[in-house]
Amino acid sequence: MALCVTAAAIAATNQYAVTGSIASGGTKSKPKAVGVKFNYTIRTDDGTLSNPVKTYKIHFQGLKSAPKYVANGKYCSAATINAAASDSGCSSKTHVGTGEVKAFVGAAGNAIDPNVKCNLKLDIYAGSARSLTLYLHGQSPECIASISQAIDAKLTTDSTGGALTFTVPPTLLHPVTGLDSGITQVSSTIRTFGKGKKALFYSDGTGCKSGSKRQIEVTFTDETGTASKASNAAGKC
Repeated sequence: MALCVTAAAIAATNQYAVTGSIASGGTKSKPKAVGVKFNYTIRTDDGTLSNPVKTYKIHFQGLKSAPKYVANGKYCSAATINAAASDSGCSSKTHVGTGEVKAFVGAAGNAIDPNVKCNLKLDIYAGSARSLTLYLHGQSPECIASISQAIDAKLTTDSTGGALTFTVPPTLLHPVTGLDSGITQVSSTIRTFGKGKKALFYSDGTGCKSGSKRQIEVTFTDETGTASKASNAAGKC
């Protein structure tokens, strides 16, 4: 008599790695406009599908932001894109960056099926005076589901720099009902806009001493509520 036992998969632990590049320079008397290149990877300790990451806080040491000057007060909000299911109505002047997201879809903690994926394009817009809009979109064959979803990413500052914080909606965490999106790689580039303190991102030396390494630190919080930090140098201050 054959005995068949089915066991529920136990999700493995996510492991994160961050890289980036930000130009050096900038002082309080001469703030410098800079662009930002930011990338990260996610894997698990046993090679299975990672847990979906629900919230991100990306901290850029020594940077401040002023998106209200990007397009003379014009914005393209996440709500506007989501209502239209498209970014076609956004002014090109509000478009500040691009990127891509690569992911596999399945059950977290199970083996990865390389044929079931959801790779998305990322377009970044000035969303408001204190936010960026992250627009993710894609369709078959690059993604198992048709995706058009914008996220409102809040910009804040503290004594050591600036941060971008956002929460990922269910349509991206679970592009197919009952299945998880396990991100493997994200890359993004935000171009240099403006000058001095009227730049999208600028460096004025706050929280980043000249000659030292500028850090990018990310707090990842997955759907289980587990928070982990990863950081790396992104060039000199």
